[in-house]
Amino acid sequence: MRLWVVVLGVVLGGSALAGVADDQALIARGKYIFAAAGGCGCHTLKGGAINAGGRKIQGLFGTVYSTNITPDVETGIGGWTYEQFSDAMRYGLRPDGSRLLPVMPYPSFRLMAEEDMRALWAYLRSLPPVRQKNKGRRVNIPFLNLFLAAWNRIYGGQGTPPATAPAAGVERGKYLVWHVAHCGECHTPRLLSGAPDLSRFLAGTANGPEGAVVPNITPDPETGIGRWSDDELVDYLRTGIKPDGDNAQGLMQEVIEGTTAGYKDLTEADLRAIVAYLRTVPPIVNKVSR
Repeated sequence: MRLWVVVLGVVLGGSALAGVADDQALIARGKYIFAAAGGCGCHTLKGGAINAGGRKIQGLFGTVYSTNITPDVETGIGGWTYEQFSDAMRYGLRPDGSRLLPVMPYPSFRLMAEEDMRALWAYLRSLPPVRQKNKGRRVNIPFLNLFLAAWNRIYGGQGTPPATAPAAGVERGKYLVWHVAHCGECHTPRLLSGAPDLSRFLAGTANGPEGAVVPNITPDPETGIGRWSDDELVDYLRTGIKPDGDNAQGLMQEVIEGTTAGYKDLTEADLRAIVAYLRTVPPIVNKVSR
């Protein structure tokens, strides 16, 4: 009898350890996705607690403040289910039925692989909760929820999220650019509707987020990145240093550095996959300046 008790204890103990190891692996994967998303820096106010929100963002629809995405139950996402988190990330839909403004790049995240979305959820829930109330938004559109529902049907994207993400090569790079790093949200000019103008994908704009001048990153040799070598592009994404010795500024510097992690923490393989995909984007002549 004692032998069976010992054996059972060893089996159960081993299963528990395996479960902990699996959880830690999922959290580590989630941190990597968080890094590839630029550290979700919009949710961290300069000098504030990581992911606690409060950053002011002005745009076409009005003024919003980024929300608390720490696992605090009262003011963050600690009381959300995974399904509610996924709905917010993919469709801009809050648990209470209200809709997020597309300042939150949910159209880009819509086709994030299910395995990556679940890992990101696990990582966010592993971080320290911060009790910080969310600030209200000031918008200039009547019947906002109806408007956003219509906007989402037109511009929110189509398709079913894949179970797993591409593992390597150009397809991996495309997946990261479109659905995790969401590069088009900043580097693509906007239509009057506020949606990215995909006919000028990654062509840059003089009126980017927070009024920033955002460069052309299509492979045009004169106005884009066509003259940069693969190694120069990889080094830039990792360090923020340009071939001429200048360095990234503003939001680009923030996503490279990240909060708990950023682009600087991506693997060599993923950085090269991103570069390989950018080489396939149609070149667009667009010299961006004020």
